[in-house]
Amino acid sequence: MMFSLFAGKKMKAVFLSLLIIGMLVSCGEKDSSEQSGTTNNMTGKTGGLTSIEAMELAYADASKQFDDAVLFRMAPIDDKDSTVISLDPEWKKNDRAYNWFIWYADANGENWMMYNIIGKKLEHKDIGTRSFSVMKMGNDWPRKSTEVSMQQAAVSIEKEGADLDYLEWVEFSCDYPLGNFKGKPLWAFSISQPLDEGMTYNYRIFVNAVTGEVLGAVNNLNDSITVPIDLEELQKEHEDTHEADLRIFLENIGKGDINQAVGQLHSQLAPDQASSEMWASNFKSIQSLKVVSIEQSSVADWTKEAEYYKVTMEIKTNETPDKYGWENGENIRWFMIAPQGAGYWKIVSVSSSP
Repeated sequence: MMFSLFAGKKMKAVFLSLLIIGMLVSCGEKDSSEQSGTTNNMTGKTGGLTSIEAMELAYADASKQFDDAVLFRMAPIDDKDSTVISLDPEWKKNDRAYNWFIWYADANGENWMMYNIIGKKLEHKDIGTRSFSVMKMGNDWPRKSTEVSMQQAAVSIEKEGADLDYLEWVEFSCDYPLGNFKGKPLWAFSISQPLDEGMTYNYRIFVNAVTGEVLGAVNNLNDSITVPIDLEELQKEHEDTHEADLRIFLENIGKGDINQAVGQLHSQLAPDQASSEMWASNFKSIQSLKVVSIEQSSVADWTKEAEYYKVTMEIKTNETPDKYGWENGENIRWFMIAPQGAGYWKIVSVSSSP
């Protein structure tokens, strides 16, 4: 149905970022101590090893396999592809997780050892070849263990406003696949915190695993956000905006100035001539457009490079809704706008839901 041309969902970054690496490691038996009533993306298994104990247990073997074994990545999961963390209910105090999966890399080669810890035992290990070539590993990349435990890193981000009651994911990585955080030994925490308007605010916050310093945070579009995290402040409406640019775009459609309207589309929305022509046909189907209201939307996600709006419009069209999605009468759309090149801010996305 052609409606999707103008009502495509707003693109969202994948919140739980997992590297697809190594070889499969078989799972151990499930423990009977799993508890009910846990929330978010985690199990409620009790006991297990602390993050430091788990590192040291794996290193005892890895140091025999490689001359220079580097702790490359670890997460409290039961196998390398899991998206569910298995932290002890009291992990913020005791640093424990029932399951750990750990990667130790050969600093001088292309292999790594993978370790699956269940409870307090090293249940499985395997060797694999990394999907990338030999890479330089920093002298500050940990060998036996990190200087800062998972629990200590958690204390650091709580001081910066992160609410760990809404934790979705945690991992240690020396090469986290995101911009300024690559090539640094760090703890990464993913949090999905509820907002007053019934939505959630997804963000990741990073802690240096050597010093315990909070390195920064990003939202679900990977845009940097201010630390400390202040959701009350984030939910306030903005005064300095580019709403006027959005109004100009809508006015051009209403006036039938199609070339001007198409020229204000972001390259993500109109990456080539064929896309531009499709949008032009879409806009030409609108005989009249009157803006009823423009409201700020998803204000917690606003950055210097992105603004979001809910727009209510009265539209007259000569096409049925199954072609372009427009109804005769009231239409509500959510817009994302962002700067690109000189001039007005551009339309990045338009959707029928927030």
